[in-house]
Amino acid sequence: MILTGTPAGVGVARTPPRWLVDGDMVEVSVGGVGTLRNPVVRP
Repeated sequence: MILTGTPAGVGVARTPPRWLVDGDMVEVSVGGVGTLRNPVVRP
């Protein structure tokens, strides 16, 4: 996995700010390997 930090235009950098909320889905895809999907669930 290659991590580059937070890209511009997300989270606090947006107007208005936007955060992950219950029900969102975070996806990471790697060509030839597959996709990892993690739901955001409020504790």
